[in-house]
Amino acid sequence: MRIHPMGIIILALVLSLVALIMAGFTSGLQMVLTIGIAAATVLVVIAILFQYIKSSSESKQVPVENFSLWADVGEPAAELRRFSYDDVGAAVRIAVADLGSLSSNAELLGSRVSILLDKEEFVGMRQEHIHTATENLAFGIKTVIKKLRSAKGFPSDVITLLEKYAAQSDRIANKLFEFEHGKSEVVHIYIEPLRRAAEKLSRDLRLASANLSNFAQGIAAKETSP
Repeated sequence: MRIHPMGIIILALVLSLVALIMAGFTSGLQMVLTIGIAAATVLVVIAILFQYIKSSSESKQVPVENFSLWADVGEPAAELRRFSYDDVGAAVRIAVADLGSLSSNAELLGSRVSILLDKEEFVGMRQEHIHTATENLAFGIKTVIKKLRSAKGFPSDVITLLEKYAAQSDRIANKLFEFEHGKSEVVHIYIEPLRRAAEKLSRDLRLASANLSNFAQGIAAKETSP
């Protein structure tokens, strides 16, 4: 059974008040000591109660980002499995569209990170260069899109770059996890959606890389077959 912290604090306050009242029935030096201890206990419990209420109030006021603009493309480039290896142009368009959505997601992640940089609790994020990493990630995905369009196919360096940016997104998620570790509840509420978004982006980039690689291998096998 889970006991709510507020219940424990209120119980402690009630017991402290009872102890304070009971102390009034004693006499002499014992009465003075008992009342002093009971009063100090009451003050400590009240201070803890005030801090808990203040912390809970701050948490509720945090404008948590729900990433409603996040583009969910399902499994990126999964439609390539339905294409003939002769339909390279159409396959490239599908890949470009899905990667465009992932690029927008990376930009959204970067914008959410940048919002936090001016807040006192998140000054340390500048030292970790998390915002720079998200900007580089979005720029990198756009570079891959340009390569696909200019090559009109699936060159091997595109696959390598997607794996590289997937690993970069993983590192961003790890940095966010390390930053929120041991911090206040408010920091956790802000950072956790960003960390999950970075992990999701990493998974999507790896799936895109795998699907593009499989299609490219199929084209190469067709060209070398007698």
